[in-house]
Amino acid sequence: MNSTTRTARRWIVSLLGAAAITAGATGAAHAQGAVLSDDDDDAVTPEVSTANAEDPDKAQLGIGLRLRNIRFPESLIELFVEDAAGGGSHLGIGLEFMRRKGNFELAVGLEYDSLAATDGVWIDKGDEIPTDDPDYVEFDGFGWVAADVSFIWQQQLIKQLALRYGAGIGLAAVLGDVLRTDYVCTTSETSSCGRDPNAVNDKTPEDAIPPVFPILNLLFGVQVRATDNIAINFEIGLHTLPYFGTTVGYYF
Repeated sequence: MNSTTRTARRWIVSLLGAAAITAGATGAAHAQGAVLSDDDDDAVTPEVSTANAEDPDKAQLGIGLRLRNIRFPESLIELFVEDAAGGGSHLGIGLEFMRRKGNFELAVGLEYDSLAATDGVWIDKGDEIPTDDPDYVEFDGFGWVAADVSFIWQQQLIKQLALRYGAGIGLAAVLGDVLRTDYVCTTSETSSCGRDPNAVNDKTPEDAIPPVFPILNLLFGVQVRATDNIAINFEIGLHTLPYFGTTVGYYF
């Protein structure tokens, strides 16, 4: 074997050895990668818990302070009498208990309202002075305590502002008295009227007023969300009588 042949054989052996070493290293790397891949597959990927996320449709309970200006103008009263001395406008105060879920709210209210109109000469429906005798009418603590329930829907405009509208029913316990004193008149002007000297009793309680009165609620307004828990309502509507007012509520 000549020197050229021996040199060629050495190169071939060297190349084969290098190839074997490279193949072994590559196989080891693949094996290590497979082990790591299996370890990764066995690892538990932590899941993001949504248990504490705020549910926008979660039911909330709340309590609120209700302030309402109850109004009954003379023109409204004169739907039932011929002539009234005047109407009334009083601040009513109460509490509300609310349950809200999504855009629906159930509100239960307890409220006191004064119903005193203007003291003076009142003429019954169909009567005419001086032919008919009127009464001098006085209001002695006249009002009611009303309990009502309302069903309210909200239309969200922005996060802090929503429209509100709803209706409800209730009952009111009437308090106080309406007192009548018999008067006589000399002309068709109420200024000519005075106490009837022949009257037996003064300040006779009106007995035609029922002790319990139905309540009809209608409301329309807006709700302002001061915070996630505090809401302020501005409303107009009917609480059997016209009103406008506000409720400041806290939701738990």
